[in-house]
Amino acid sequence: MARKPSPDATAPGRGAFGRFERRVAALIVVGCVVLAALGAQLARLAIVEHERHTASVEKFLTVRKLLPAPRGRILDRRGEVLAADRASWDVLLHYDAITGAWSSDQARRALIKEMGRPAWLEMSPAERAAAIVRRQEQYDATLEEVYRRLAEAGGVPRSEIDARLDAVVARAAREVKSRKEALVERALALEGEDARLSEIDRERVSAQDDEHVILADVSDEVAFGFQRLAEELPGVVQVEPSMRRVRPWEEVRFALPRDTFPAPIRASKDAEVLLEGVADHIVGSTRTQVFPEDLARRPLVDPVTREVVDRGGYRSDRDVIGASGIERRAEDLLRGTRGVVERDLEEGSESRIEPAAGQDVVLTLDIRLQARLQALFAPESRLATIQQYQRGFDPEGNPRSGPLPLGWELDGAIVVIEIATGEILAAVSSPTIAEGLAMPSDRREREKPGIFRPFDAVYPPGSILKPLVFCAAVAEGVARPDEAIDCKGHYFEERNDVARCWIYRANEGRTATHGPIGAAEALARSCNIYFYTLAARLGPDRLVAWMRKFGMGAVPEAGLAFEQQAADGRVRLLGEAAGSLPSDEEIARAIEKRDRMSVILLGIGQGAMTWTPLQAAQSYSTLARGGKVIAPHIVRGLGRGEVVRDLGIPREAVAASMAGLRASVRENYGTGHHITLEGGARDELFDIPDVEVWGKTGTATAPLLGLDADGDGKDDERVRTDHAWFVGLAGEEGGAPKYAIAVVLDHGGSGGKVAGPVAAEVIRALAAEGYLGDRARRTAGGVSE
Repeated sequence: MARKPSPDATAPGRGAFGRFERRVAALIVVGCVVLAALGAQLARLAIVEHERHTASVEKFLTVRKLLPAPRGRILDRRGEVLAADRASWDVLLHYDAITGAWSSDQARRALIKEMGRPAWLEMSPAERAAAIVRRQEQYDATLEEVYRRLAEAGGVPRSEIDARLDAVVARAAREVKSRKEALVERALALEGEDARLSEIDRERVSAQDDEHVILADVSDEVAFGFQRLAEELPGVVQVEPSMRRVRPWEEVRFALPRDTFPAPIRASKDAEVLLEGVADHIVGSTRTQVFPEDLARRPLVDPVTREVVDRGGYRSDRDVIGASGIERRAEDLLRGTRGVVERDLEEGSESRIEPAAGQDVVLTLDIRLQARLQALFAPESRLATIQQYQRGFDPEGNPRSGPLPLGWELDGAIVVIEIATGEILAAVSSPTIAEGLAMPSDRREREKPGIFRPFDAVYPPGSILKPLVFCAAVAEGVARPDEAIDCKGHYFEERNDVARCWIYRANEGRTATHGPIGAAEALARSCNIYFYTLAARLGPDRLVAWMRKFGMGAVPEAGLAFEQQAADGRVRLLGEAAGSLPSDEEIARAIEKRDRMSVILLGIGQGAMTWTPLQAAQSYSTLARGGKVIAPHIVRGLGRGEVVRDLGIPREAVAASMAGLRASVRENYGTGHHITLEGGARDELFDIPDVEVWGKTGTATAPLLGLDADGDGKDDERVRTDHAWFVGLAGEEGGAPKYAIAVVLDHGGSGGKVAGPVAAEVIRALAAEGYLGDRARRTAGGVSE
């Protein structure tokens, strides 16, 4: 039986009405979806992106200007300014004036003004572009005149201005790339596949909206001239106040007294010396180039939001950053915090945050003493040049020859430490960085003026190590303080041509020996056999362990060391050298091979060991304190003058060492007592009134030195030379030592003849600057000006 139709289905007009309802419902749904989408978009704009859009609006309603902040000063121990900022002016160009976009923009504006906007819009894009090109020639000429005036004011060729402009564009391109990458990463993280990446391409970076320094540190006259031009050409040129680093001791004149010099170079008239780069290794330098690692460590603006996040941070284009020395080591202390001036264009109000200067850094250095000591290396002094009295004379009175020609200028280092505090009063490196700039390239390569010799150059110690070896032997119980050892001229019974005392040369007919000799006299006479014997008794392991206790093989961290990550990922300390000692493997190998020669050479400071002049002076400071260690430092506040450890050296060993060091400079037989002149006359070195001196000379085998005789830039020969050492102590007559002194002259030869006279003048300089007795001060020439 057939199913009856539904009443609703057969009702008149019912089907058409149902279809209408469904259409209305569909339209309502679509409308709701559209409204929901619009609501979501409004919510996103009003809530999610509210801050970003508000910031965009505020950016156009607010004019913000950063004010430069001065770096802190670097001062010496007496308050002398070593580095400080001074007010200056910079001339800047807007980015669009650098790229030339300003010309086309000015041409477009002029055409619209002349033609009217409706007529301009009726032109095709090609017609508008052609019209702009024709009109912008006059604005290109304006920019070219600006570039010409910049070159003229800066005293540089036009090509140099072009190079600076190109550098700005290159920096901006790198910033664009970096910012886009950051924005893409952020958009994908927030919005996923819905991110509108096309909008990012239209984003500009701060470098494209900013002005850039083209001329730095211009005179007031130049600044005012460009300020008038800036008023004529807004959006092109800008003049801003800035800061420039000045270092008053970069070049000073000094009158060097020479009336106490060795007789052959003595003079009653002071030598006028121009000193360049006094303490420049220590004070350091700044750079204006900003590296990516600077921005990663401390950016001025957030690379994504472009908001200022750290007013002490680095600009991406140009900034002042410590590059070396204290300027680098104390960068975060010296760096100031910029001020900000904000002007609200809508309300006409202005707010201001004043800049804050960086902190001052006070050094333990005495810059006047430093200058005096640097003058000792000047050619006019002749102390640091090869002289015949340094080479000496044979028994017949004939002048001896040497590996280096007479008049050869010697490089070197001087360190002075205050024993009671560990403060470094002077640390001279010759040549200075400034002196190196004037050198020919071959000489600069040989002398390496960039190396700060007091802290960062390593030398074999030679005989200046002997007092430390003696103290180690007594502390380990392998020698008695009053023990005598028989010097037979050579250490090995079976051979007299190796391991000899310095006075013994059988092949030259010199068979003198010291015979039985005690510790103090062995130090004064620098008897090698005595210290070969102590080294053999100690063995390499204990001897090396004691040298480590004295600081050899470890970075002192006196104030110039800084960390740098190497390519292998390891962090290394640079700026201060650790020196070197034989490794455990080398010691084991020497013992296994029964290499007696390598072992005993350590006893006279030769072989596989090196240290710096700072470490040498520090070791003698420790000896003067009876074995108590105070860390050396060159920055006030870095060290407190506190004893960090006691080496436990027996008192008797210290007393014998001090007696030997005193005899070395007081007794006629001491290697630091005098120099012998032509005809056999003696010139006493340390005849300084009211001052007590202790000291040790050292002559240490140096690496081969290449000589370029014909000046073709290639070494014609390599000669064997010795480094000349003198390390000692000075104090008031009858009192304890107050200062430790280390002097080394590279390839100088005899420690007593070359370094000894320089050390004597170091002590006289201490007197002249008020650190030692009155009579010594009067005879040393007074305080430098």
